[in-house]
Amino acid sequence: MRTLWRIIAGLFRWTWRVLNFIREFVLNLFLIFLIVVGVGIWLQLSGSGSNSSAPLQQGALKVDLSGVLVDKPSVSNRLSKIGRELLGASSERLQENSLFDVVDAIRQAKNDNNIKGMVLDLRDFAGGDQPSLNYVGKALREFRDSGKPIYALGDSYSQAQYYLASYANKIYLSPQGTVDLHGFATNGLYYKTLLEKLKVTSHVFRVGTYKSAVEPFLRDDMSPAARDADSRWVGQLWQNYLNTVSANRQITPEQLFPARLRLLRVCRLLTVIQLNMR
Repeated sequence: MRTLWRIIAGLFRWTWRVLNFIREFVLNLFLIFLIVVGVGIWLQLSGSGSNSSAPLQQGALKVDLSGVLVDKPSVSNRLSKIGRELLGASSERLQENSLFDVVDAIRQAKNDNNIKGMVLDLRDFAGGDQPSLNYVGKALREFRDSGKPIYALGDSYSQAQYYLASYANKIYLSPQGTVDLHGFATNGLYYKTLLEKLKVTSHVFRVGTYKSAVEPFLRDDMSPAARDADSRWVGQLWQNYLNTVSANRQITPEQLFPARLRLLRVCRLLTVIQLNMR
């Protein structure tokens, strides 16, 4: 009987040792993985710092504006990019460029004696709102006025891309490329007929001619008052675009956007998407 208990006790003892070995082995592997990831992140973050010890050489600053301009990125793009690279993942989300970081970098480069010019890469620039473009353009003008040239690169130029490119001393365009200037527009959905067909009753109280926020519930098209109001601010926005770009390129707005073409664009400026369930 004692022999049997010794055999059972020995079996449990060896089993316990095997389980402890497996547990420690797995934990050690996990610890090694964490160390490798930590070292990788540290090398990525300190990579730029390691280059600072090398003697600085004179050259041009390349500004790659791939993605969109935003006031404040929704996430830390640098850390998220490092995480995706370490995990081998990819994302279709457009890169967000901090407006203030871009402007600060341009202004620092203006005062840096090692930077003799700028290469503005706009090939993958998706755009931004007009005030943001104007703010970046102001920094580009300061850089150019300091005596340092700017060279803009693009396969084709959208309106936003060409707006920033107009601040450059020279603009380079692919021989097969195009410049798409089509103006600004506003549109809206009107669903009075849809609500009637769905037997939905809306109770709206409106005071004033130019109170157009509730028009989608009351009409199937844009009212003359709303069209007049929208045409004023959209037209002013577009005219400001033309004046700025033409002044940067040292041409007239008519040369930038011919009158007959402008008339055609204005006719399409306030295109309204009507939703009629007929």
